[in-house]
Amino acid sequence: MHVRSHRVRTAGRTTLSLALVSATALTTQLTLVAPAAAVLPGLTRVTSTGPSNSDWKTWQAACPADTLLIAGGGRLNGGDGQVVMDTMVPVFGATDVYSVTGREDDAPGFAGNWSITATALCARTPVGWEHAEAATVFNSSSSNTLTVSCPGGKRVLGAGVEVNGGVGQVVVDDLRPSADLSNVTFTAIEDGTGHSGQWQIRGEVVCVTPPAGLNRVTGLGVLDSTSVKSAVATCPAGQRVHGVGGEIDSGAGQVRMTAVDPISDTQVRVTAAEDQDGFTGNWAPRAYAICA
Repeated sequence: MHVRSHRVRTAGRTTLSLALVSATALTTQLTLVAPAAAVLPGLTRVTSTGPSNSDWKTWQAACPADTLLIAGGGRLNGGDGQVVMDTMVPVFGATDVYSVTGREDDAPGFAGNWSITATALCARTPVGWEHAEAATVFNSSSSNTLTVSCPGGKRVLGAGVEVNGGVGQVVVDDLRPSADLSNVTFTAIEDGTGHSGQWQIRGEVVCVTPPAGLNRVTGLGVLDSTSVKSAVATCPAGQRVHGVGGEIDSGAGQVRMTAVDPISDTQVRVTAAEDQDGFTGNWAPRAYAICA
């Protein structure tokens, strides 16, 4: 596995340019969840849902003024396992946003309408905030794996992954923070019909000087052949979600994550669905909550 140069940014706001084009441009509507007592000052969860139609699309949730993005997640509403959520990334600028892209897979695609819900977790500037990223080279491998680490003893809060060149035929299989939260491993796999083109994955992490009590909580779904299932990770009492992650165990590219989503201040839910051809093996979703 070859990795492009690793870049690190500190808390000065620098715009990250991403080639993400929304099929429909609508004004973002935000739902702010009033923060309870939190380790990070101003910790806020912002959720926004985009239009429901049959186009590929990108949707974003934006942080309030005077806050930085620390993490985020996304969810597909509809799609019946025939839509691939191939981009879930932080975008930093004058206003930080968490951006999610969905694409219908190859023929026959999906005849119905579907939408995207994006969620941003935001806070006033955490101590030691940094952003790091890396990418694999473009190739035609059936799978690619990439690990991005936090620099200087810092620890992961948020993460993002982008599949470039996959055109809906490459599935994000892992967005997995390590047990000690020093890094995140990203894996993407070509779907059951394969992909003839070249593609890459780009991974990003948001890192901070670790607050007291920072830990990773895991929730594992049932290992069986049910076509759609979820897993939930719940923070310990007195802690709140500061970041999210998810993965599919044994999906072989024929199962795709349709939600990696902080559904409340204390829980992260990962939902996954088999593709339109189904999958004969047993598999399970796994949810990760980064709590403090």
